Amino acid sequence: MKNRNAFTMIELLLVVTLIAIIASYSMPRLKRDTRSEAINHMLSMIRYTQNLALHDSKHSISNTKWQRSFWRFQLYFCKSSKDMFYLIGTDNDLSGKVNYTSEAAVDPSNNKPLFWTTAKTCPKNSADALTNQVSPNIFISQKYGIKKVTFNSCNIRKNGSATSSAKHIGFDNFGRPLKSYTQSLYPNYWGHIVGNCTIKFEFKDSTIKAFTIVVPPESGYAYLQENPKL
Repeated sequence: MKNRNAFTMIELLLVVTLIAIIASYSMPRLKRDTRSEAINHMLSMIRYTQNLALHDSKHSISNTKWQRSFWRFQLYFCKSSKDMFYLIGTDNDLSGKVNYTSEAAVDPSNNKPLFWTTAKTCPKNSADALTNQVSPNIFISQKYGIKKVTFNSCNIRKNGSATSSAKHIGFDNFGRPLKSYTQSLYPNYWGHIVGNCTIKFEFKDSTIKAFTIVVPPESGYAYLQENPKL
């Protein structure tokens, strides 16, 4: 019998066809799960903010504005658009806003500032963000297609309700969450949240289910409402 040292053309075509069939079944599983990515990222960033606060006490008896310096996670809209971004930082100079050069937190994944400003339009892509020397992860409308974020039931000690519509949450050095403190003139922890603060994220794509992150008043440890163990 003649020795065969190579595949025939028919055999090669058969192998290629089988590979294509297997790949067609595998592709749906490889499709990006945008919702899960968004959940994991937003949970991580809120917890990251709390961790920064736990390691950096801002308490002061020398300035009535000291609460403004609590580490914060805050959401904004880019200039002239409905695209959203977040920043993480601390208002150390008590000016009422976070400064890019010295007060913004650094993204652990790329060592770039978690900062942007409403005076600028959102970058069109990650390359633009990197050119501006900030983390591309903060642009959640571009990265995940998030169109709306709503803070609910974030009641505070001062009068039983949040006094600001700003989309932010902060933490003290015990990890307890606060709201409506960024312009504070009261050195008495009045901004502490007294009930579960819920943060709802909605997508531009209506086929993607919205998700809600809960921040409890005592521990401040954020979790996914539909899966508290996440």
